[in-house]
Parts: sequence; C-alpha cells; structure tokens
Amino acid sequence: MLRSFRVTNHRSLAEGQELRLTKGSGPVAVPVTAIHGGAASGKTNLIDALSQMRDAVLHSVTGWDPYAGPVRAPHLGFPDRPSEFVAAFVAEGVPYTYGFRLDNADVAAEWLHTHPRSRKRIVFERAGEQIKIGPMFEAARYGIAALVPLVRPNALLLGLAGQMYSDALVPAYRWFQSMLEVQRGPADPDAIAHRLGSHVSRSPENAARLLTLLRTAELGITDVLIAENDPMYADYLRDLDADIAGIGKQIDLCATSPGYADQLLQGNGLTAVLLERELTNLKAARDALYARMVARRGVGLGLVHDGIANPFDIRDESSATLSLLRALPTMLDALDAGRVLAVDDIGARLPVEEADRLIQLFQNPETNFRGAQLIFTTDNRALIDQGNGRSQRTRTVVWQIRRTSQGTSELAAV
Repeated sequence: MLRSFRVTNHRSLAEGQELRLTKGSGPVAVPVTAIHGGAASGKTNLIDALSQMRDAVLHSVTGWDPYAGPVRAPHLGFPDRPSEFVAAFVAEGVPYTYGFRLDNADVAAEWLHTHPRSRKRIVFERAGEQIKIGPMFEAARYGIAALVPLVRPNALLLGLAGQMYSDALVPAYRWFQSMLEVQRGPADPDAIAHRLGSHVSRSPENAARLLTLLRTAELGITDVLIAENDPMYADYLRDLDADIAGIGKQIDLCATSPGYADQLLQGNGLTAVLLERELTNLKAARDALYARMVARRGVGLGLVHDGIANPFDIRDESSATLSLLRALPTMLDALDAGRVLAVDDIGARLPVEEADRLIQLFQNPETNFRGAQLIFTTDNRALIDQGNGRSQRTRTVVWQIRRTSQGTSELAAV
C-alpha cells in the first residue's frame, strides 16, 4: 500500500509536491487516486517521478555509471538544486517512510524509517558518507554496516542491501521491486504482445477473464490465440505455474484460517510473509523463463475478430484496441497481487466509458479484494466525474495539477 509520495525538483515539479493517497488523516489508502490537469500541466512528470524513484532503488547499483553523478532530471531553471523523492508505504504489514536526496555529484542523503504504532523508528539514516543505524535495529547493524564500504557515493544503500539480501532492508526493497509498477510512454506492440501472452499463458482462468473483458469492450475481438509453449520450456513453465498456484492457495488459507497458519509455522517454520516472498520469486522466475522462450520463437499472438476468418496481428489493431490490450493484463496482474499501479494518461485513445470500466475494477471490492491501488492521470474531466455507483467519495481521491506562470507545476487536492 502506498500512502503518500513527495517529490522536489524533478522536471516541472520544481518545488516540493506531495501526492496523498488517503482520505483526510486516515492511515488507509483509497483504491483509486486520479490526477487531472490540462496539456503540459505536469501530469506525466509526476508519474515519471514515481518511476524515477523505483528505477533508482532497483538500478542505481548496477545500472548507473559508477563514474558519473546520480541519474536525475531537475527543472531546467534549477539545475544545481538537489532532487528529493520520499514515499510512505506499507510493506509486509509494516509502515515505512523511505526517501533520498540527489545532487549533481552524489547521493546527498538517504533514510528509511518504520512507524509501528505510529512511532518513528530509524532503520538507517545516511548523510554523505556517514550512515547511522537505528537503536531498534542493533541486531541488523553488522549486516548493514558490512555493506557501507561497498556502496558507491552515487548509488543507494537500499538498492545494494536489497540485492545482497540484508534482512532488515529486504521488505522495503521488495516493495519497490514487486509491489509498485508504473506504465507510461508510447505503446510498443511487441511489449504489449509479450505481456498479454505471458498473462494468458499462466492459467485458463486468466485467459477466460481477460477475454470476457475484451468482449465487453465491443471492439470486435472474439478470441485471443497464443502459440503453444515451446517443448524446451513447456515442462518448466507447467511446474512453475503449479507451484505458484499451490503457494497462492497456502497464502489464502493463512489469511482465512489462523489454525492453518499456526500449523504451517509449527510444522514447516513458514509464515505468510515468507510465502509471499517465495511467491514473488517464483513469479519472477516464470517471467524470466517466458521471456527466454519468447526471444527464441516469439509470442505467436493472434486476435480473432467477429466475422473475419484470419486472426489479426497486433500491429494491425486500432490505437484504441492497443490501449486496451496494453492496460488489461497489467491491471489484472495488479489486482491479483494487490499491487500499486500508476498509469499515465489512462484514457488515451479509449472511449470514456471503457476507461471508466477499467477504473471500476479497482473501485469495486468484488474485483479488488487484495487491496490493489490505481493512480492515474487524465486531461478528461468527464472521466473524473463519471457516476459509476462505486461511492467515489470514499474510494477515490482526486488531485488537480496545473502549470504556473514560472513554468513549474503545482499539485492541489480537489
């Protein structure tokens, strides 16, 4: 769960802007957060800032040039001011606040706090080369301190600790890795086909649900065809899918049956948190194996349209159909995992009614029973004002973003 996100000096967001995903002062985030603004108001920059934060956590250690400064995109009017990113979220049942400040040369500051019972506890605080370990995490001191000499001045400690599996920092790192996804930029037909094929191939239930939603959209699609799994990979994928389904059932049983959870802990030393971690690892392994198979022989995707004998290649589809094919697998995966999904320009090339149906998947407790969150931007006020009967007053937060006369963007609650 993401509670809030604050960014300073990223593209047009020159001054500090905070996006809160809760109603009032409550601790529970709403399922849907909408950001409305006109053209060039800064909507895309806000979603890009969230993506930049995630990318920094996951790739600053291995993806950033070790001999250059941190990767950042400050406002062109303030190139020498630092950029700052802060997120408040819940990972494995624990509230965290994580943030970092980047200048042109190094990571100027970085911090991770927990908030059990609304009390702040320092996990670590970094100022330049100095790193302080919180007193409540004394047992983790050696594991974190051992990494300090290894972290570069232009890379994040959380990124290194997560990759080296430093136990105290793993929950926060894994939240960025597996519980946050950002969808932005132009649609790539090959990437859409890959994601669609991966989603459909996991289970007959996935295929049936996605096809139902496609048919409801009345775009003329009656079936989705994908190639049979390559024999070289078929057995491995089948085994992984069976393991994923099995662990998913165990997690559900832990949530609904305290007796089963106790039995699992006593007999196998397993908890729901450990099962969730293993499920994430198996899904990542499945995605990597599917990607290798696709690289070898392609997705083999075909889209069957009503009254047309030959299936369409994805590149033959309309822009509206491509937008929907891009959104659906990503949204369904987010709903299944209870993930935070940020989508830039959700209504692009889609009718308002169809975009609203996608939003309703997150507003409706029957389809969003794992607590997934949708953050989306739009320039279409009609999409914000849709009366869909899902009690937007309690399940949706609306923000307005505008461009000032100084060429900066400002965010305000509606």
